[in-house]
Amino acid sequence: MTELEAIDRCRARDIAGLHVLYELHRKKVYNLSWRMLGTPQDAEDSLQEVFIKVFDRVKNYRGDSAFSTWLYRMTANHCLDLLRRRKILSFMGFENAPEVEDKKQSGREADLGLSPVIESALQKLPEKQRACLLMREMEELSYEEIAQALGLSLGTVKSNIFRAKGFLKSCLEKEGLSPDDL
Repeated sequence: MTELEAIDRCRARDIAGLHVLYELHRKKVYNLSWRMLGTPQDAEDSLQEVFIKVFDRVKNYRGDSAFSTWLYRMTANHCLDLLRRRKILSFMGFENAPEVEDKKQSGREADLGLSPVIESALQKLPEKQRACLLMREMEELSYEEIAQALGLSLGTVKSNIFRAKGFLKSCLEKEGLSPDDL
């Protein structure tokens, strides 16, 4: 079954279409969620929640852009919502607010192929800067695709990526490293 056939079957409320879309896109949704949210458990939850949303909202997909762009937007927005909710819960002092796990113990760096310094710096970036940078560098989307996926102007995407790279560079310099050392 092709992606377009799977989309049509999802619109007809056929779960088989969702299974096909899940198999085609689950790795990218998981990876983007993991990088934005910071833990594999949160990424797994996000993956499931995003595909539930896909099934419910696929009727809104108009085909103006690639399905993957529409899916990236849904994933990024879902992750940004979760991050905002975390900040609010943490600010309000709720003890059950999700905590970021110790990455040194999780083995996450090896799984994503990123150094601990980069991983730590990525988690300190503002959400939109992180989303733009990850979509560009890790998912290899064009600036236009990122702008479309996040609902931002092209200039805003470029600015966010420029600022994020500058922040990462300063983090490396503080550690006495250069990008070549990674």
